[in-house]
Amino acid sequence: MKAYGLALGLALLLSGCATNTSGIALYGPAGGAPTQEQHQNVNVTLTELSRRQQNGLLQVNVAAASTQRGDNKLQYMFYWYDEAGQEVASDGRGWTPIKLHGYQTRTLSALAPSPAAQGYRIYLREVIEESN
Repeated sequence: MKAYGLALGLALLLSGCATNTSGIALYGPAGGAPTQEQHQNVNVTLTELSRRQQNGLLQVNVAAASTQRGDNKLQYMFYWYDEAGQEVASDGRGWTPIKLHGYQTRTLSALAPSPAAQGYRIYLREVIEESN
C-alpha cells in the first residue's frame, strides 16, 4: 500500500510539471466543410478563407484572429491528408512562429506538398517560454 501511495504521489508531481502544448486546430477534410477543434484556450479563432487547386496542388488560406487585447506568441503547422483521410508527406516546414497583437487577424497560407493531398489540418498553439 505504501508503494502504491508513493507511485501515485510521484505521478501527480510529474504531471504538475508537464507543459501543455496543445492548442486549437482547423480540419478541412477532402470535399467537406472545415471544423474547428479547441484543445486548449489560446484566445484565437481559425476560419478557412479559401481552398483551391493551384498547378495541381491544394492551396489553403486560413484566418487566425486574436480574441484578446494582449499579444499572442504562437506557432502553427499544416498537416495534409489524401482523399481517404490518410496523412500524406509533410511540407517539411515544421512549426512556424507568428505573433498576433490584440484583436489582430492574419492570413496563414500553405501549399500542399503533393497532388495526393486533398484535405488539411492546421494546428496553432502558444509558444511556451521555458525558464532556465
